[in-house]
Amino acid sequence: MVARRLVSIASAVAIAAAVSGCNAAALSKREMVVHFDPSATTEQHRAALDACAHVTTAATPEPFSTTGPVSNQINNVRYRIDHANDRDIALLTTCLSKQPGVIGEDIPDLSN
Repeated sequence: MVARRLVSIASAVAIAAAVSGCNAAALSKREMVVHFDPSATTEQHRAALDACAHVTTAATPEPFSTTGPVSNQINNVRYRIDHANDRDIALLTTCLSKQPGVIGEDIPDLSN
């Protein structure tokens, strides 16, 4: 009886640990999406990506795409910020705010 309870408790702990590990992995995936004015040129998108790519080592630019509809290209500049802290995000945001054509940025919830 006691052994059976211990097995049940151990199983519950193992399941809880596995589930929390999955949630932690999902929460560690973060990116910043840069939004541009619809009239911004491809060159301005590329310039913003390049200008801010080295502001902090905690932000890594994602591959840049100019294919597809123009409406999809207003937010085609993205940075992975999985390991960025508040200071890193502030540095990146400040750099981006100085780039022509940039109208804002956000950090979407990727845990879904």
